Amino acid sequence: MYKPRAFAIANNDYVHVAWDFGKKLDNCDGFAVYRIEKGGDPKGHPLPVFGRDSKGNRLKISSEDQPIRKYNWRDVFEFRDRTYRYRVVAMTGPKHPLAGVAEAESEWVDVTSKFGNAQVFFNRGILATQRVTDAIWNPAKKKPDFNKIEKMISDPQSELRKSLSGQLFGALTSLLDRARTKGGSCWASLYELTDPVLIERLVACDDLHLILSNNNDEKTENKKTVTIYDGKNQAAATALSNATEVIRRYMPTGQIGHNKFMVYVDKNGEPRAVLTGSTNWTPSGLCTQSNNAIVIESRELAKLFLAYWHDLKADAEEAVIPENPAPMKKIQGKELRGECVKRRQAVELNKDSKVRVWCSPNAKTLLRSVKKGAPAPATPIDMTEVYKVLADAKQSVLFLAFMPGKANSEGSFHFLRELANVATAKPALFVRGAVSDPALTKEFDLKILQSGPNEDSMIASPQGIFKNFEAWRKEIYKYGHAIIHDKTIVVDPFSENCVVITGSHNLGFRASSNNDENMLIIRGDRRIAQAYAAHVMDIFEHYRSRWITFNKKGGDYDPRKDPKWQDRYFEDFRPAFAERLFWVSDGKPIPALTPNPHFKNASVKNKKKASVKEKKTGTAKMR
Repeated sequence: MYKPRAFAIANNDYVHVAWDFGKKLDNCDGFAVYRIEKGGDPKGHPLPVFGRDSKGNRLKISSEDQPIRKYNWRDVFEFRDRTYRYRVVAMTGPKHPLAGVAEAESEWVDVTSKFGNAQVFFNRGILATQRVTDAIWNPAKKKPDFNKIEKMISDPQSELRKSLSGQLFGALTSLLDRARTKGGSCWASLYELTDPVLIERLVACDDLHLILSNNNDEKTENKKTVTIYDGKNQAAATALSNATEVIRRYMPTGQIGHNKFMVYVDKNGEPRAVLTGSTNWTPSGLCTQSNNAIVIESRELAKLFLAYWHDLKADAEEAVIPENPAPMKKIQGKELRGECVKRRQAVELNKDSKVRVWCSPNAKTLLRSVKKGAPAPATPIDMTEVYKVLADAKQSVLFLAFMPGKANSEGSFHFLRELANVATAKPALFVRGAVSDPALTKEFDLKILQSGPNEDSMIASPQGIFKNFEAWRKEIYKYGHAIIHDKTIVVDPFSENCVVITGSHNLGFRASSNNDENMLIIRGDRRIAQAYAAHVMDIFEHYRSRWITFNKKGGDYDPRKDPKWQDRYFEDFRPAFAERLFWVSDGKPIPALTPNPHFKNASVKNKKKASVKEKKTGTAKMR
């Protein structure tokens, strides 16, 4: 007899819960999910679900009142630094458990940022939520007030800022705090620096060594957009004029100083810890984009980052830093590229896990536009390892990305194009992710479906709710250009051979060739891999339904109104079938989906055409 199973993974900000009862359950109206706190009520408390009444007022309802018609759920109301397990009960209706069906219960899971010598942090930078809509709602116009965003995310007392940024602010300032309380110095390389509170914390550092790239601004003159070179970083540069040293890296068009790292050096001159990740030091980086940060206690890794800092400084001085902001034509010279191309030894992170850092630029020259028909450029050394990680995936690849490259361009080379090749060659590979650029999402989808009628590689792009969904309010889904800003790949998170790729690197050839970047490749740390996997699934699950609804013709799918809602989890050609198995597979490969029977009477050519058409309309994912 199959024993029902529940499974949970967590990070500092989110718990992903999934379950399986082995078969479709007759008369099942959904599931109630209970959070059990260690040392608390052993029965737990039912997780809340969202709802509004006919007038648009929020309802306080739980999964007991409205059973969840899914096989996974997102717990975003847990408290940090506590330990929970989750109990899942099949229901025949509100407050009525399904008789004769055993409950499923997960193992204990810690909601924490601490994983041995590493601390990993994720924010809640998602604007496309009813919670954010409520905070900025204009009742007179019956829509969100976009102008409120900037003020609220820049105000350190704002509850919206605190909620969206989560623990990211504390992560970014943690090494500054250590230098203040224990003595020592901080060595940082930053791209965008506009958050007034973060600037204040940098100013307060007694021994700060900062490399600051240019951050351009724009204004409109005579109906034309005019670029103000380094306009956005000028306030920070002025405020930090009395720092121990500020080294400017003024990059020409097509190159960016994209790092966001900091090294802590103790009062005895010993490098001790390093902070890196995807987060720019701006209000939007903290609040309106999905981002991450990682702090690693490692003398060896800190020494490598500090050496890179000095290489960046020497390169800037060799290129001659102008007195006034202006592009430096000789920046990213031969010496810097020669140091960055060196393969640094992986250093110990935790027991049985190691981390390697790659620094950019590590190609011999800049990557310019590749003309149609021209040979592809050589794969940069860091991307060679990324591609090897993808090729070696046994069970799954999960990811979040900003814009690794340009869609529908023969001259754009990035991990998403390579992942499409890997997924095509490995139809059983479980692939889930989200990318900021919707054109890249569609390009990936078309590549996958043109290889056959298998839909087990699913990615999404951010969208909000733009029309009435029952009594839900319209949402905004972005502020500025970046929405998903993580640069994260997680491979086989439940295996001892798991890999996490993270850092500032946008995961494309251009980042390796034209930018100042850093990339961490962490191997063998399942706790860290599962923390990143939880973050990926949080963002993916949040945007998936919105993305499908936005692109789909002919009405929204609502499982609450579908008496056959379980079918998609048990029909072996559907993506939901693979998702149900993925979470309870103990890291083992799951079977490839069978060919979709909707195509069984079509020729191969027509299958491809149908697939492409459905991808364009967004209907394929709902089958």
